[in-house]
Amino acid sequence: MKGLIIYSSKTGNTKRMAEKIYEALKDKQQMTIKDIREAPQIEEYDFILLGGWIDRGTLETKTLKLLKTIKNKKIGLFATLGAMPDSEHGRKVIKNLQDLLKDRDSLGQYICPGLVDPKMIEKLKGITGLVVPKKIKEKMIETSLKSRKATEEELLEAANYFAENIKRLAN
Repeated sequence: MKGLIIYSSKTGNTKRMAEKIYEALKDKQQMTIKDIREAPQIEEYDFILLGGWIDRGTLETKTLKLLKTIKNKKIGLFATLGAMPDSEHGRKVIKNLQDLLKDRDSLGQYICPGLVDPKMIEKLKGITGLVVPKKIKEKMIETSLKSRKATEEELLEAANYFAENIKRLAN
């Protein structure tokens, strides 16, 4: 089967995740990996793994737009976010990704932690209370400062998750 991994990465977190998934699949499937800015025609692929970074609880805009154009394909979503996947915010993100896959031929979704861009942290610090309440702003900054890159083990778990789901697809 022919598979395509397309990713959008702001700080390199999602790119690392895409590359780890690609490495795990390339010997078992005919795989192509592309940055979203150079995404090829998708018609020739049997399945697509689409990855992006999380912005306001869902995939960032470019990735969401591309997702809406993908029809009649087996599709899986992967993402990185500045919070831990098992946090309240992480659980909301998982639910949002599941909702994006509703009514699709789904290969599932997987999220890993990702280091928040320092520029974003500075931007958060400059937000006034009129835009975001102070307590929420402080929580966002605290979470951002605690953010970290995904470990190799976490990335491998994501890769294995998709490898298993694609294997089931082939049977």
